[in-house]
Amino acid sequence: MQKLSSREYWLDLVKGVAIIGVVLQHSLQRTIYYFDKGDTFFLPITNDFVASVNMQWFFVVSGYIYIAKREKYLSDPKNFFKTRFIDLMIPYLILGPVIWFGKFTLSAYVKNQVTFNDLMDMFVTPIAFMWFIYILFFVEIIIFLIDKYIHWKYEYTLGLLFLVYIAFHLTTGRGKDVFHLTPYYLFWYYLGGIFVYYKDVLYKNNRLIMTIGGVIWIVCFIIHALTKNGIFNILFCLGSTIWVCLFFKEHCSDTKINKLLNYLGNKTMYIYILNPIIINGLRQLLVKLDFTNITVNFFTFLLGALIIACIIAEIGKRFPPVGFIFSPRRYIIKK
Repeated sequence: MQKLSSREYWLDLVKGVAIIGVVLQHSLQRTIYYFDKGDTFFLPITNDFVASVNMQWFFVVSGYIYIAKREKYLSDPKNFFKTRFIDLMIPYLILGPVIWFGKFTLSAYVKNQVTFNDLMDMFVTPIAFMWFIYILFFVEIIIFLIDKYIHWKYEYTLGLLFLVYIAFHLTTGRGKDVFHLTPYYLFWYYLGGIFVYYKDVLYKNNRLIMTIGGVIWIVCFIIHALTKNGIFNILFCLGSTIWVCLFFKEHCSDTKINKLLNYLGNKTMYIYILNPIIINGLRQLLVKLDFTNITVNFFTFLLGALIIACIIAEIGKRFPPVGFIFSPRRYIIKK
């Protein structure tokens, strides 16, 4: 098994695909919005397909890392809380208000308007796309407390969290506040543990289980697209997770594509936070240059967001004020 910096190589491949999915989702959403294509078939259905799984993959990968290091974390609660706060809350506390201010002052150019109430409520309803790192913090802390003080078997905890997820999914949905988003994603985070506890079964029968997961993913998505039935949404999300994790577990050699995915997987914080800002900026540039072709706009959004975010990430490695915002632990905790 190949590893990179003491981490399993395939995890960064999954993150690389997931972050491409995030940028693709935002590019599709902006294209649909700017060109008023909400009533068409191809773009909305493609957006639904992409948007329905990429964030689950991020939580599953984070959960895998937690479960793989579970005993280490449980033995040192102080360090666990400190590193999670530094990794997730500091970027949110810095960038959340900055992003709010940008959306507030440039309200004529953004899709979703914000008010002062949005800033005041930033600890209840996360600001815009910053919700992921904010909610991930609470998910990790809750899972840690469950493991530390309840001592249930992994399967029991996973089953309970699955029931909680179903309850939220079929009733109130994801919602937009911390009280809905956190329990919604607890299950997906803890699901990462199956690739630790059941690795022998999963990897021994990798291709069979991967094929079953892929079939469930596609078939259930089609049924869900036609019926909007929540059960099929749950099933195709599960199928996609099984497929993508097992696929990259088996195909993690150093090909050019995997090297690219690995690179993007290591730059997810930069790409995730910056891509919506870059896409909005590129849109205004294209308007001023009178580029009205929908295809040109879409690929400019997609490729431009990835490339510019990666350039800023490289600058961050050499310029501490930028690097600190996205990777504060590197500067606060010295190895």
